[in-house]
Amino acid sequence: MSGRAEVPELAGLATYAGASRVGYPVDENVRRLLRYHWTERWLMTDLLSHLTAEPSWEAKCGYALHQWQDAEHVDWLRGRIGEMRHPLPPLEVAPEARLEAALQQALFSRDAVELLAGSFGVVRRALAQAYREHLDATNPLVDHPTRRILRRALVDHEEALAWSEAALASLCAGHPEAVARATAWRGHLQAYLAAAGGIAGTSPERTEALPPTRATAPFAPDFLPRRDARFAGVHHFEFPPHVIYNDPRVPAEERNLALLAKRTLEMDVPEMMASILIERGGQPWEFYLDFSRQLWDEARHAMMGTVALAARGFDWTRLPLNVGFSLRLNLHATPLERQTMLYAIEQSLMPAETGKRYEYQTALDAGDALSAHFHDYDWADEVLHAQIGRRWLKREGITPEQAAERAQAIHERTWAALDQYRESEPKQDWWDWFVGRVLGRPSALRPEQRGDLKIIAE
Repeated sequence: MSGRAEVPELAGLATYAGASRVGYPVDENVRRLLRYHWTERWLMTDLLSHLTAEPSWEAKCGYALHQWQDAEHVDWLRGRIGEMRHPLPPLEVAPEARLEAALQQALFSRDAVELLAGSFGVVRRALAQAYREHLDATNPLVDHPTRRILRRALVDHEEALAWSEAALASLCAGHPEAVARATAWRGHLQAYLAAAGGIAGTSPERTEALPPTRATAPFAPDFLPRRDARFAGVHHFEFPPHVIYNDPRVPAEERNLALLAKRTLEMDVPEMMASILIERGGQPWEFYLDFSRQLWDEARHAMMGTVALAARGFDWTRLPLNVGFSLRLNLHATPLERQTMLYAIEQSLMPAETGKRYEYQTALDAGDALSAHFHDYDWADEVLHAQIGRRWLKREGITPEQAAERAQAIHERTWAALDQYRESEPKQDWWDWFVGRVLGRPSALRPEQRGDLKIIAE
C-alpha cells in the first residue's frame, strides 16, 4: 500500500548508511574505556576526599550526589570492559602514568573554588567531551552497549557541570582573588591533562614545561568536619531531638518536629562515611559502590529535613547542627570501627516499635503529609542500608550481635573523646525556642525531663 509509514530500520539506532561506517575496533574501544573508568574513579575519590572538610553545606550536597553518579559510571564501564575482553584487563591500576599524574594533581585542590574550577571545570568537562567524541566515532550498531552507557553517563556529567558552574559563580561573586585562583588552577590542570594526551590519550603530545607539581607528598585528606559561618553550636554535642522524638509524653506534632531536626542533622553521616570509603583500601569494588550509594542516601535525608523545615517557613541553618558524630568517629575510631558503628545504628532502626516504621507513623499521627512522605522513603533507604552493612561486616567475620556489642564500646570511647572539642560558651536551651518558633507553643517537656542525651543516634 503506497504512502504507508515505514517502521524505523535497525531498531531506530541508525540508518543503514550510518551503521555501515567503521568505528573503533574492540582493542581501541577498550583502551579508551579503561582511561574513562580510571578518570571516573578519580573524580569520585576527589569528591569523597573533600566532602567532610568542605564548609559549604550546599557544596557537600553536590559532592555527595556526584560521587555516587561517578561510582555508577565506574560500575557500568567495568561491566562493559569485562564483556569485551577476557581475561579482564587490570582495573585497579592506572592505565597510563601521565593520566594518573594529571588526575592526582586534581586531588590537591585547596578549597571548593579550586575543586569546582579544576576537578569539575577541567577534568569532568574533558571527560564529557571525550564521551561525545566517542559517541560520534564508534559504530552505532555493533557498539550500541557502549554508546548506551556513555549517553547515560554524559547526561549526569552535563548536569554536574551546570551545577558546578553555578556553584563556582556563587563562590567567586564579589571575590576577584577567588576568580584569579580558579583561573590559575584551571590552567594548571589543563597543562597536566594535555601532557597526558587528554582523557582519551589521543591528543598531540605537548612538550612545554609543566607547572610545579603540588603532589610533592602523598595526598592526606582532611576528615575534620566543618560548617560555614551561618551555623552556630557545631561543637554543642547534646541534641534534644535524639530523645524527644520517641518520648511518649510528647505529642506527635512535637515528636515529628524532632524527627525533622534529626533528619537535618544527618549530614554528619556522609561526613563520616567519606572517610570509610577513602581509608578502607583494598576492598572489592562492590564495597565502594554500595557505600557510595548509602552516602548519597544519607545526604538526601539531611536535605529532606531542610526541605521540610523550609516548607514550614523556618530557617534551618539556625539549628545547632553539631558535627559530633563524624568528628568523634573520623578522628577517634578506625575505619572498620566506623563501619561497625554505622551498621549497628542501621540495625537499631529496624524494630517497628522504635525504628523507621515508628518514625513514619509519628509523621502520620502529626498530620504532616510532607514529613510522612519523606519518612516513607527514609525507611525504604534504611532497609537497603542495613543490608549493605550486614553484607560487608559478614565479610569481616563480624555477626550482628558482635557489631552491636562493639558499637556500644566504640560509642562510649568516642563520646568521651568529644570533651576536648566542646565549645566553652554557655549552652542555650534552643529546643524551647525552636518549638515555639515552629509550633507556636512551648515544648511539652521541661529541660530537666529530657533525659540523657548521650546516646547512639543517627
